[in-house]
Amino acid sequence: MNAIGEYKVSLFCCMMNNCNKTYSTKFNLKRHVEICHLKQKKHKCDYCNKYFVSQQNLREHVFIHTGAKPYECSYCGEHFRQISQLSLHKRNHEFMGKPKGFCLDAIALGTKSMSLTQLLIQNIRENNFYNE
Repeated sequence: MNAIGEYKVSLFCCMMNNCNKTYSTKFNLKRHVEICHLKQKKHKCDYCNKYFVSQQNLREHVFIHTGAKPYECSYCGEHFRQISQLSLHKRNHEFMGKPKGFCLDAIALGTKSMSLTQLLIQNIRENNFYNE
């Protein structure tokens, strides 16, 4: 039995300056317009009077003034001022012990006449990725 469901899809479209970005909520569209088109910065730093577009950006900026590093790595205990710095740091722990990949670039091709696909296959064979 084939059941076909009906879905209501609501998209809120930005019509400013032919932007045409779409958002699933009216709130997200409003925030986009305020930040990107109206350049509104509502959140003021009490230390230096600089303005920020979001409360989160202001909060992490204030840590510069206070010296606070509230985001702690659950692996090693190192502290960070921004949650994005912590996320990048945690990737190092998560990739430890896993086989390292390799980077392919134009220099690796050298003067050889081989495609990028051929070079990739050659590197896989040379690094024994089949046997891991």
